[in-house]
Amino acid sequence: MTTPHKIQTHIVTKDSSRTILQRSALGAVLALGMGVSLSALAAPATSPQAAIHNAAASAQRSASATSALEQIPAQTHTDTVATDDAPTEFAALEPTDDTAPAAALIEAGKVVQQPSQEGYTIPSDWEAAGLDLSKAKEVDGKLVQVLDSGAKITFTVIPSVQEKLEKMYAQYKIPYGGLVVLEPETGRVLAMVSQTASNEKKIGDIARKDIAPSASVFKVVTIAALIEGEGFSPSKEVCYHGGIRSLTKANIEGDPRRDTRCGDLSDAMAWSINSLIAKLAYAHLSKDELKGWAERFAYNQQIPFELDIAPSTFETVSDRHEMARSAAGFWHSTLSPLHGAMISAAVLNDGVMMQPSLIERFEDPSGKTLKEFEAKRFKRVMKKQTAHTLKSMMERTTKVGTARKYFRFRKDFPKDINTGGKTGTLSRKSPSYLGYTWFVGFGEDSKNKDIDVAVGGLVCNKPLWHIKGPYAASEGIRLAIESLRTQKKNKGT
Repeated sequence: MTTPHKIQTHIVTKDSSRTILQRSALGAVLALGMGVSLSALAAPATSPQAAIHNAAASAQRSASATSALEQIPAQTHTDTVATDDAPTEFAALEPTDDTAPAAALIEAGKVVQQPSQEGYTIPSDWEAAGLDLSKAKEVDGKLVQVLDSGAKITFTVIPSVQEKLEKMYAQYKIPYGGLVVLEPETGRVLAMVSQTASNEKKIGDIARKDIAPSASVFKVVTIAALIEGEGFSPSKEVCYHGGIRSLTKANIEGDPRRDTRCGDLSDAMAWSINSLIAKLAYAHLSKDELKGWAERFAYNQQIPFELDIAPSTFETVSDRHEMARSAAGFWHSTLSPLHGAMISAAVLNDGVMMQPSLIERFEDPSGKTLKEFEAKRFKRVMKKQTAHTLKSMMERTTKVGTARKYFRFRKDFPKDINTGGKTGTLSRKSPSYLGYTWFVGFGEDSKNKDIDVAVGGLVCNKPLWHIKGPYAASEGIRLAIESLRTQKKNKGT
């Protein structure tokens, strides 16, 4: 038999001298007010709340019930009524500390709902519950936050990595920036850093906001659309000209007399060749096809997470030349660092994008575990083979392409970490200059194949700057993999 649900009713009266009358009056309220025999109460109830509602409605319609209420002496007692399938019995009228799924205060013939006191549940709104990574303290190698309620959140974030990345962003006085490191196969957030310089306008948690254009990071989407959507060969040579800082109609449409430089999609990824990507998008993709692929990569969508993530946006433009520019990363799309990390994670995870999560464990105030981390698939973005092709292309970016000096040719970056990614650079001139620099990519331990991370790193600079997005991201990769190596070593596996 299941445990009976209990409905608590508190009867407010005028004095404390007539216990027997109180009991008989309560019987009258329940029997006459509901308009049924006591034995009929044994029938299953749809819910405690429904039972309360029905009782109140009947009581208000019954003059005899109202009369009985007016005669009840002034003292509060508690009756409990079982609502399972067992025969109904009235418990003793002594006050009880027992909790119930629902409770009601009966006063002058009215039933007022009271909050349930039964147990502690997993919050449906973590932000409202008080989740705040900045308030967490390190406990036994984990970041832990104790909420005002006494409940406890253990985060997935690696304390040492989080601390060092926060210090790096602050040390270089980055005006605006954000960086997220993820575990590609699970979606665990290993670090999530946001920076706004003290002399800049505060705009919230940049790691979860799409404050910057996607820039050339969007080329990852376009190349996937060309390879998988259009069947375009990654090794097919395409000739082009110009397009380094802007894209003219001639760059986009092509000019046989001037298209003297040639390359394939792998070159376009590694060297971020704008005119090659724009020319292919103009020739092979419609605006609706490009939009469809953007949304496959989770643009214009709400990403499930414990905290709100501003959706990255993709704007559909009707003009075909402007559509081609957007395919190469010239405006018309925005990106958050967290979403950027998810894109690179999908490349490393055979085309599957996982839901990100910050919570390793959640315990109620008594210490009972109510929630433990569980990897959840968000969506398949592309075919496995497409992901493998993109991964190989992105590896060229850090070996011979636009990010080589931050990885392959950086003396203090470990040579036994295999990397890949996509850089992005774009700048605005109004209302004041701001240069957006991105690196969205991944790192793998070449000796331990089960150790890998994905990163989305953004640095927004004024004309005078110290570091750019690719450097910040390279540090995120290095610190996270070194920490994971140490954890693995300490576990003896």
